[in-house]
Amino acid sequence: MDDKTRGAWLLAQSKSLDAVSGVGRLENIQYAGRTGRLYNLLRRSSLDGRTPVVSSATVTDICRLNNIDRASRELGLKTLQAEGRIDVSATGDIAVIGATTEGVLEATARIFEAANPSIEERAVVHLSEKVAEKPEARAVVAQQISDQYKIASRDMESLIDVCRSAAILDQSEDRGFQILFNSNTFRDAKYASKAYNLMQALSAAECSRLSELQDKIKQRGAVSDIEATSILGDELYRRLVGVGLFDRLEVSNSTEAVGYLTSPDAFQKYGRPFEDDPVDDAKALLASLTYGMTRSDAARGSIAWPDALLRNLINGMSVGGQHGVRAIAEDYKELEKRQVVQLENKGGGRCTMKLLKKDVGELARALIRGNNIATDALLLDGSPATNFQGPSENRHRVRERHTLQDKAFVTGALDRLRSGG
Repeated sequence: MDDKTRGAWLLAQSKSLDAVSGVGRLENIQYAGRTGRLYNLLRRSSLDGRTPVVSSATVTDICRLNNIDRASRELGLKTLQAEGRIDVSATGDIAVIGATTEGVLEATARIFEAANPSIEERAVVHLSEKVAEKPEARAVVAQQISDQYKIASRDMESLIDVCRSAAILDQSEDRGFQILFNSNTFRDAKYASKAYNLMQALSAAECSRLSELQDKIKQRGAVSDIEATSILGDELYRRLVGVGLFDRLEVSNSTEAVGYLTSPDAFQKYGRPFEDDPVDDAKALLASLTYGMTRSDAARGSIAWPDALLRNLINGMSVGGQHGVRAIAEDYKELEKRQVVQLENKGGGRCTMKLLKKDVGELARALIRGNNIATDALLLDGSPATNFQGPSENRHRVRERHTLQDKAFVTGALDRLRSGG
């Protein structure tokens, strides 16, 4: 496994570990991933070739917005400086070096190696990659990893349970047969063949409905929950989202939460989607733009031409005009938190916006370019969009609603993928 892939797993796994307690045996995964995510927050694109510099005050604000405490911030910055990824001035300003997604992934992997990770931690990264390639029977993969890493069977079973509790791994079970998978099962170059194998478990009518939805997503880039459910029906919707055939993204405000579906391999033309957008920044940008297209009126600052808007942002332009617009001030807080964009307050509740990460904008543009993206996708009540949830969190929420019949379907479908049809 190369550094890019290893780094992507560490970023994803550390985020999952942050949400639970009692995972000290995976502390180096958490430490390396947290540090990598801090580096991703700090990185900026440079249009003129100069090294981007982030002021000390901005660094503090970024960490505050992302719940990074002082101890974690100081340790993370010290580690990144030792890795040659940043330079810290006497005043605390940060010069960010190697400001690309690939640089973040490689730095994260190297920090992990320098931390002298345990055999169990190495096994967890390997296990995640293995079940992403194809689902595996728990008993079989546990024995394989146990033998390869010389981990006692009892400890291996316990390790898998830790990974499940932290949502690093997912398990589907039917009549005692347990199969392991994760959120990246369909996020690779084999999406088409995996989807075909899964369709063999469907009736002719279900296959027809699935094909209809896939065609609409291909045409538009995204389809609303409401339309997807009307096409698939509640039952098939739960099953296909639960197994990971579609990514569900969600934008919410103080009164509602609504979402839409995209394809997990949406960025495949640019490489392996999991590694190109490991923290879902591009999908958060996509969700925010979709909201701006569908719920903002002209007075507030609606988005009529998302491709043109992204082109201007990618080219380093500030959007929002001389006086700014209210929609930018209200709807892009999540992107500001993620340091995807920088907002400039123009007064009167209005802001302009600049893109901080060119590669994120290019990925989002790849998905919507030439498409009339989900013009009915988000049906909020016009209140500001304040939050975004990515595919992994949403899939687990859908899985919590699964019936026994849903679980049997998912287990059977995953077993079909495991056996190749």
